[in-house]
Amino acid sequence: MNEKYHNLYITSINKNGNDTSYNYNLYLSNYGIRIQQDEIAFINITGFQTLNSFYNINDNSKKFTVKIRTDQDMTFTYSFELDTGNYDIYNFMSSVNTLCSAFFTMSYNEKKNKWNYTSNQSINTTVYLIPNIYNAKYFGLNSNINNEILPAINGIGTYSKIINMNNFSLIIIKILGLVEPIKAIDNFSASINKGDISCIVNRQDSNVGSLISYTDTNENYIKQISNIEINQLTFIFSNEFNQLLTDIDDWLLILKITIKKKN
Repeated sequence: MNEKYHNLYITSINKNGNDTSYNYNLYLSNYGIRIQQDEIAFINITGFQTLNSFYNINDNSKKFTVKIRTDQDMTFTYSFELDTGNYDIYNFMSSVNTLCSAFFTMSYNEKKNKWNYTSNQSINTTVYLIPNIYNAKYFGLNSNINNEILPAINGIGTYSKIINMNNFSLIIIKILGLVEPIKAIDNFSASINKGDISCIVNRQDSNVGSLISYTDTNENYIKQISNIEINQLTFIFSNEFNQLLTDIDDWLLILKITIKKKN
């Protein structure tokens, strides 16, 4: 037989020590996965499942700021927080309007999928809305700058950009502990880097509370490895913004290791 297969069925439910669902260690020292000098090995994630339990309003995205500048050039800054949870367009609009009714009102334009912001302050007072990098696309505005909210003229104040209420779209799975002659290349950290990405799972179209399910039927993410033996693997979960998915639910992952004789 020229090929050997090791199929690993791994669940994050069984954690040890400081392990978490987003940073999980698997110890294989007693299993004996060894690659001889006349052999070559490949590894790939063939399946993955987890619940779509992520909140779009979480500890990072729940905070935003409103700034007021009066005609006497006095500035007042107000910080707000939304309750953690999953918000659709109308939940989000209602919650923000309740918090900020003294300063501005946001209304939803369904045809454009944009907000129309209108100032509720006097004409001599300027209103600015300042979202952070985690919720800017919910507001449809630029992050960490003063976005001016104009008074209504014929019902129109300040239109936002197109709104996206998904805080991320991809689950990126990295496996540490592999010796790879050719590593993956990515720029998720804003620069080109060689990394340990082993799989990318799309969760954009999964409803809240539904199962995110991935099957690699075409071996898209198969990787050659040069390990002599495999004793420990660490699974790291992040999104396309290189942020750890600290709120990922427990998961099931299927890993296939193929060992072949060299030609």
